[in-house]
Amino acid sequence: MSGTKPALHITLQPNGSSVTGTPVQTLGGLEARVAVSTDRMHVAAALPNTPLADIRWSVDKALRGLRQSFGVDTVVVGREGDVDDDTLLAVALDQHNASDGKTGLDNEPTLDATFARLASAEDLYRRWVNEDPAIRTSIAIAHDVEAFADSRPDVTATVLNEADLVLEGLRLLLAVGGGSTASPPRLVMAHYQPNGSTEAPLMLLGKGITFDSGGINVKPYESFVSMMKNDMGGAALAWALFHSLVEGGYPKPLVVVLPTCENSVDANSMRPGALVKSHEGTLVRIDHTDAEGRLVLVDGLSYATEKYQPQKVICFATLTTAALIAYGPYATPVHFADGALQQALSDASEATGEDLHFFPERSWHYEANKDQEADLKNTGRLPGHAARGAGSRNAAHFLKHFAKPEFVHLDIFASTWNWAGDAPGSGYGATGAPLRTLLRALED
Repeated sequence: MSGTKPALHITLQPNGSSVTGTPVQTLGGLEARVAVSTDRMHVAAALPNTPLADIRWSVDKALRGLRQSFGVDTVVVGREGDVDDDTLLAVALDQHNASDGKTGLDNEPTLDATFARLASAEDLYRRWVNEDPAIRTSIAIAHDVEAFADSRPDVTATVLNEADLVLEGLRLLLAVGGGSTASPPRLVMAHYQPNGSTEAPLMLLGKGITFDSGGINVKPYESFVSMMKNDMGGAALAWALFHSLVEGGYPKPLVVVLPTCENSVDANSMRPGALVKSHEGTLVRIDHTDAEGRLVLVDGLSYATEKYQPQKVICFATLTTAALIAYGPYATPVHFADGALQQALSDASEATGEDLHFFPERSWHYEANKDQEADLKNTGRLPGHAARGAGSRNAAHFLKHFAKPEFVHLDIFASTWNWAGDAPGSGYGATGAPLRTLLRALED
């Protein structure tokens, strides 16, 4: 390997007490040196002149082979030559996730705190998504949010139970969660008010369907039903983002809003064809009970907008399988970001190596959600031969029907779960994406 190229220097310590022989170099197209000492494996991998997203994938693919062959236990990531901080942090965070937290930086005191904070935030996000849905219920979500608020004088939590939801008219949330007693409907909110700030808050809205059976339109196995504990990924992302920003001393007010329940099958489950009036007053026809996420989100959005008067809402949801089908396993479609936020997110995604794709507001996607029997239906379809297309965009425009402040939506179905099995740093389950990008964009 040429000594003039910038390179990552990665030390791997296997589970066993020693390393013998010369490892098989399963480093793909990376130019690399592999050296073995008594109980360590040292890899120096030259970085290709490609975007960080490709570097992350190539390096992780190379190290994945070594980890599998030699049972690696701990990883230390350093650098040789002109490797920038963003690349070092991205690869180190990937290895942190891959090694269950047994990763550190090699002699990087100025980056240690940043690495630790980002790793902790991703750990929280991934832990919520990966937990057994019998444990990570709406009740557990409310408990964790209230416990955090109790620990801080600048955070106030509010939880609406079923009686409160009936009183306040959140009928869509009640309809979606009506079939579950284990994870019943809740609207979980927390408000962060830093000293000295008087501006309107930024709202972080997250879909919290703790398990999605599909309801009466039950999901077949082929529709990923065995993985539907991840359907609260939006709530997990919104909470991890809120938690990390607050812990980091974010200077502006924040509100996190988590409409949460289980979409189950029961005598009290919502029925296809039901007509339900939203909190905001729009009449919605339940065309399909597996399009439930948009229903809980708009009730949460409407209620919390009245309560907190946010200046902007950023929404996160594993909203549509269409996002995975259309954009592939690593991409996050972003709907309705204005010029400044789109630029901030785009710059941040380049610096973290997480893919975002941006889509504007369009009239025909609003039309796709209109209904003959009600104001809207919960399965937007374009007319004619295009009826099966644009699922993510149609669903995003359903949400935007209810948005009074500026509204941005990230459909994270494709990126939050390791669908292809080789997302950088990820085993089975949650990936942690795109949390790094969001923190970078909001804090810069």
